[in-house]
Amino acid sequence: CATDDGGPTTTTVPPLAFVRYINALPDTMNTTVRWVDYLEYTPQTFINVAYRGVGQGLYQGLKAGSRHFKVFTADVVNFSTAGNTSVLADETISFEANKYYTILFTGYARTGSKKIVVFEDVIPAPGSNVALRVLNANTGLGAIDAYKLATATDPIAGSPTLAAVAEQKYSAYTTFAPAAFAVRAAASGSVTALASLAAPAGTVGTTAADPIGGATVAGSVITAIVFPASVTGSMAAASASPSVVYVVDKQ
Repeated sequence: CATDDGGPTTTTVPPLAFVRYINALPDTMNTTVRWVDYLEYTPQTFINVAYRGVGQGLYQGLKAGSRHFKVFTADVVNFSTAGNTSVLADETISFEANKYYTILFTGYARTGSKKIVVFEDVIPAPGSNVALRVLNANTGLGAIDAYKLATATDPIAGSPTLAAVAEQKYSAYTTFAPAAFAVRAAASGSVTALASLAAPAGTVGTTAADPIGGATVAGSVITAIVFPASVTGSMAAASASPSVVYVVDKQ
């Protein structure tokens, strides 16, 4: 591209916030986020996100300021031809430049309890350690306790690593030396596991490849998300019981 006088053009990047999207609706089909105010500097990757899924690309640059977006059902049958969809949410929210945010779509669409919850993610720098927090994405199960254990089958005992995490809230981060671990989640005050999963190990970076964050990679920042079971008979991705999914906040 060139200007009228033949000189090169330049692009001015506006101040950006960074956002990611998590689908925590356990009674609804896949969802798609569309920003309906600007095309430029706007994520186009939160498309056809399954229940317990995170929009492709994790954090994406978003022109900062007051932004208008809608969440639609994703037509998984005619997705390639943009079939009929319905609006599930319509929100206008302010995002500040150089800050990180999680957009959580949670609750139950069928009972009218669905809602958008937006978190500002203040991501630590754990240095030679690994940082872990828990997001309780449940509706109706109440607060949870999270136990960091060596494996997903170790018995729950002692004090929770992260205690009494309220519904639709993050815990604080806890840090520890890099090593394999699993998170087991239980109702607050209980020692009966609701959900358990080993964390991804990750891969240490080399001169030829970037690191992939995980339990064994120093500097990784990880969120364990606890989801409710999906509703039987719905189009939500099947999950007969609560489940844990990991996302890497930083690697």
